[in-house]
Formats: sequence, structure tokens, C-alpha cells
Amino acid sequence: MAALVASEKQIQSVCASALKNGRQITHADFFGIGVARRSMALSAGFRTLVEAKNGIAAVPLVRIHLDTVLRLYAAYFVKDHHQFCYDVFQGMQVDRMKDDDGNLMKDGYLRDRVAKSNPWIVEVYKKTSGAVHFSNRHIFEAVRPKNDEENAEIGDFSMFIGSEDVFRAPDDYREPMRCMHHLNLIIGFGLADWFGRMCAPDGPTMDAEEYWAKFDAQEAAIDEDEDPAFTTT
Repeated sequence: MAALVASEKQIQSVCASALKNGRQITHADFFGIGVARRSMALSAGFRTLVEAKNGIAAVPLVRIHLDTVLRLYAAYFVKDHHQFCYDVFQGMQVDRMKDDDGNLMKDGYLRDRVAKSNPWIVEVYKKTSGAVHFSNRHIFEAVRPKNDEENAEIGDFSMFIGSEDVFRAPDDYREPMRCMHHLNLIIGFGLADWFGRMCAPDGPTMDAEEYWAKFDAQEAAIDEDEDPAFTTT
């Protein structure tokens, strides 16, 4: 949990530093600030729900947080990112806009394009989308066979109606927490690049490779031992 809090503070620090330089504020700045605000709120809300042992409400926030990452990437996929940010500011939906190759930026398209550099996103997207829409996983959160056998007869079940996860162990929150932390790190580094290069009225101030060279060590730290994924049902 401490790592999650630290990653939230990193996002806040990136924004604070970016807004101190006194330059003209653009719609790209507003876009980045909106990404940061949503990210910190979702991450803090996720922590609160995990502490309350409310996984049914916590896991969908991972999917919503992933949506924030996809839309931050989308801003890099367009020909004119300032126009993109202005259009978002005016209320246009991202999934009705096109990328630099003329493709509509639907969620599935953004997922697959971002997955080229972050393959784990595909599985997390699938698992967390299943947590958003009502499915059998929500039934199994309320009803469990007493003997853990699939063919248990009616009457051999434990049932629970309430907000806490009585059928889950603390380790069951590990992967969702790793995913939120990983997404926070991506957003923190992404916003550092965004505010550092992309928000000036005249366009990017330097090449991405030049800017990101100083983040090599931090980028490697995102993937501590393995990519995050949901291994629990």
C-alpha cells in the first residue's frame, strides 16, 4: 500500500513542478491535469476499498484507471495533439476521433496498440472488464460451495450478502494492487514527458528519445519482477 501512495505523490509532484515554470497554459496542460486528477482520485479510492475488503467495488477501478492510461496514450497517437486536447476539452469522445493512421480510437484499438509495448494490458483489460459488467464472478462472490467442488448440490453452499469479501484472503488483493501501482507509474512517467515536451504552445520542445533517456532507470523499475496480471477468479 505504501508503494501505491508513493506513486500517487509522484503524479502530484510531476504536476506541481510542471505548473511552476510560468509559461503559457494550453489545453494540453488542462488535459494532463485532468489525467492526474482522475488518476489520484481513482488510486485513493481503490486503496480505501481494499482496506475495507470491498473487492467487488475496488477491481472495477483498475479497469477505469486503465482507461485513463489508454487515453493518455491516445494523445500521443494523433497528428495534432493540441487539437486533440482542445476537442476533449470541448466534450468530444475519444472513441470518435482518429489516430495518425486514420483509425478510430475505440477502446479495443487503443488497448491493442498500447499492448505492443505493454503486453500485460490485454489480460488485465479482459479480466477487469469482466468485473465491471455483472457476470458469474459476482454470483461466486456471494455463493461458494462448502466443499469447493463444482458439482456440489444445492444446500451445500455458503452464502453471504454484504460489502466485505468474506471469501477472499489478503493475498487476493496483491495483483490488483500491483496493477494500480503499475498504472500509476506509467501515468507518472507519461505526465513527466507530457508536461516536459508536449504542452508548449509551439509543440514538442525536444525529441522523445532525448527526454526519456534520463528516465531509463525509473522505467525499468516499473516492472520489478514480472508484468502484473490477474491470476485470481
